[in-house]
Amino acid sequence: MFRATRATRSLLVLPALAILSLGIGCGGSKQQVSAAELDAKADQICRTEQTKFEQIQAKPPANASEAADQTKELIQVAETASSAIDDLAPPDALREALDMYLGARDDAIDRMKRGQDAAENQDSRSYGQAQTAVAKSAPRRKRLADSLGFRLCSSSAKAV
Repeated sequence: MFRATRATRSLLVLPALAILSLGIGCGGSKQQVSAAELDAKADQICRTEQTKFEQIQAKPPANASEAADQTKELIQVAETASSAIDDLAPPDALREALDMYLGARDDAIDRMKRGQDAAENQDSRSYGQAQTAVAKSAPRRKRLADSLGFRLCSSSAKAV
């Protein structure tokens, strides 16, 4: 008879927990919010994002490897913020504007990813171009955020 050790039982349980967590994550409902709640919640999410961006960017990267690592951290923070905003279900009248704003954020994150790739490849020219593209797209993100009534989102040059 096979007797499972504690370690073996743990290994058998891990796949089941992974499958369960996927099931929990899928199909989750969005939080229905009013226009005022959307503004307040999005601004809180963006406040947290800006604080984290400032912490990450407090020390300029000394080399390409540090730039890649820093950019990766910034991307993770931006993606977390975008996901949290996307989890909010606004009134129907604001859904299209919110989708446009999130799309603009996604575009900036994609540019940041290109910058990360460039830094990893020690391609300073492409890294600079990616940073410039993110900066040039900031006014559009700000206009879209303003159209939703967001005061903090996309208001800082140091965040998406």
